[in-house]
Amino acid sequence: MASFFYSVLHFLVDFACAHAMYRWAYEGLMPDALIYNFCAFALQMPLGAMLDSCADRWKKLPGRTAAVGVMLTAIGCFTHPAILGLGNAAFHVGGGVDVIREDHARGWKGKALGIFVAPGALGLYLGGQLAGTVDITILLILVMAVFALLSLRVPALEPVNGTGIGGNTLLPLLCCFLVVILRSYVGMAVVFSWKSGFFMGLLAVLAVVLGKMAGGIASARFGAGNTALVSLVLAAVCYGFGEQPAVGLAALFFFNMTMPITLYQLWLRFPELPGFSFGLLTFGLFLGFLPVYFGWSLPVGGVIGSLVSLALLAPVVWRGDK
Repeated sequence: MASFFYSVLHFLVDFACAHAMYRWAYEGLMPDALIYNFCAFALQMPLGAMLDSCADRWKKLPGRTAAVGVMLTAIGCFTHPAILGLGNAAFHVGGGVDVIREDHARGWKGKALGIFVAPGALGLYLGGQLAGTVDITILLILVMAVFALLSLRVPALEPVNGTGIGGNTLLPLLCCFLVVILRSYVGMAVVFSWKSGFFMGLLAVLAVVLGKMAGGIASARFGAGNTALVSLVLAAVCYGFGEQPAVGLAALFFFNMTMPITLYQLWLRFPELPGFSFGLLTFGLFLGFLPVYFGWSLPVGGVIGSLVSLALLAPVVWRGDK
């Protein structure tokens, strides 16, 4: 139940953030994307660590944090990118912790993580596309408020109190972190020539969304190791011929299947630190954004990114694969 509400809110919050940022840009206000992305992604790690430190005392704190994040997002739509980004960060880390808790309680083995993270990409795309045509900020905030209130009625989820899969935790942490940085950079830097116009852009985003969902489901069913191997090898092959639209869509689908795998595998090593795990990887998203923002060209395309990601994930998913 919690995962459903948070997944819908993820779409709405990211839609609102993209809609506000692009609306400001169309109005000539030129919002600073660096400020927004820093607040939205880099701040999730300290926020997540704070939530983890209070988990045993205030079980409802993640849900309350997510609700506050929705409220800050609504305020940020009319004020400043920093407030907008802070609201995004608070929602993501609060909702992410509750989704991890529910996933663990129901024995879903990471399925809920893929479903939760996936709708954000669709929200970002549609929010940006509609910003130049119609201002639906008030209506959007009302819908967000309804779902945020409904999510507060979900019973408090118990913190995870238990040991992880053991072994060295530093190597998996570093590997998962680097994979997320690579995924972020490749996702923004690799642009296919056919991805122009609303329809083809929408198909590309749907490939990303469905890939993230499929990654969590396939990992739970077939194992993280098998899923990572098959998806990243296929992603590398498809990226090599990605100028063909159907093949390029397949590349986006397969490449994004590792999104829930990295989060779930990292959380397995730190079961009592879901907020930190979630926040650390979103910090990786921010680092992957920086080269694109500053115009740095790195020798990493889709093929290389896929194969390097597989090499980095190998010591993670084939040692304690669950």
